[in-house]
Amino acid sequence: MKQVTCKSGLVGWQCRLQKNYASFAEFERYSETYGLHSRLGFADAVSAWEQNPLVQGSVQPSDFCVTP
Repeated sequence: MKQVTCKSGLVGWQCRLQKNYASFAEFERYSETYGLHSRLGFADAVSAWEQNPLVQGSVQPSDFCVTP
């Protein structure tokens, strides 16, 4: 994964959504719990998974976003 500086100022990671999760089922569980698809601007987890956007994040949950 590529290292990036996130909006919080922390050093984080950047990669395609599908590379960050072992499977759709794993992403869907996290998305249901933490609203990840909403943070990325998608109506549901399926749409986010299918579009496979370039995302970034860090240990700070608010850093998880589609790469600007």
